[in-house]
Amino acid sequence: SYQPITLFITRYNYGLMDFKISPVMNAEEILDKAFGRASKKTKEAKDRVDRKKKTASVKLNTVAHIIEDTIGRYEDEFPTLDILPEFYYEIIDIIIGIDDLKRSLGAINWAKRRAKRTLMEAAREVVSKEEEDEIEKVMNQAYARTDSFLKQVNENLEFLKDARKKLNSLPDIRPEHPTVAVAGYPNVGKSELVSQISSGKPKIDVYPFTTQEVGIGHFFLGYRKCQLLDTPGMLDRPKEERNEIEMQAVKALESLADLIIFLFDPTETCGYPMEKQEELCREIKDELSEIKFIEVENKLDLDRTDSDRFKISALEGENLDELTEMIKSALSEKYPMDNIKEEDLKYIKDPEKAPEEPFTDFEDLDY
Repeated sequence: SYQPITLFITRYNYGLMDFKISPVMNAEEILDKAFGRASKKTKEAKDRVDRKKKTASVKLNTVAHIIEDTIGRYEDEFPTLDILPEFYYEIIDIIIGIDDLKRSLGAINWAKRRAKRTLMEAAREVVSKEEEDEIEKVMNQAYARTDSFLKQVNENLEFLKDARKKLNSLPDIRPEHPTVAVAGYPNVGKSELVSQISSGKPKIDVYPFTTQEVGIGHFFLGYRKCQLLDTPGMLDRPKEERNEIEMQAVKALESLADLIIFLFDPTETCGYPMEKQEELCREIKDELSEIKFIEVENKLDLDRTDSDRFKISALEGENLDELTEMIKSALSEKYPMDNIKEEDLKYIKDPEKAPEEPFTDFEDLDY
């Protein structure tokens, strides 16, 4: 009887870019691994020439399979660029270079295919030889060509080795979660605000394109997990003071953020007069005009102005409940709760605990 294919899907975890890439070896290391394993292979046969043929064949096949498996693993584990969320696509382009990554992955694929074809052809050819020196010659020629193929792409392997380190250093930011970015000059209280609003202790990470630490906090919109980002090196200085990489990072942030809280320090103890703070706010509003803004004055415990901006003290926790409700109200227009099924609510707070359930309903699948 007909048995439907069973697919396994983990719910609500599609946006996590948890790059688990194996350490990348250079050409010399891959060759040493392949030839070393092959050197231990032998085959028994009554006839000496027949034994030589079988041993040469198994050695050649071993080298081919190790090279194919090693390089194939790198190809499988590096992200599929065409389906990356826009935020991660932009970030990877900044820290690695999308074109360079595609080029290097293409190069190692070429070397893998050429090496495999050469070695497999040689494995078949040695079987037809009747002299030991002819068998040795075929095997050595195949090894030499394989050595050449891999060394031609050694620069690409070194590039991928460095790219892996950078990908593994990316902060755990999930593009599918509602996202609030906190902007404003240094020392206005951004990290304190992120810490106070977050439901737990914010995670501190370093972006690969800045030496400054980034606070990533979380809170909940009903049952929906939201993320709150401090933005050092991006939204804390005028455009003319940013370097090219920071400019690109702002562009990436534009695809991620649903709301920006611009934090003012009316006491000016941050080191920046209100006039400059207001100029920065206007500039960022113009630059990110598609994103909602909430202007907030901090350090209410030290000074209160007569402006219409909402006022808080992040340090003392004053008016933070009201600010949190303002944030949730702004986000709820884009992320309503009424489209979430009752049976899925328990998984939204902790998507990692969502079970891997068999999925056999093909009615809504596109082919």
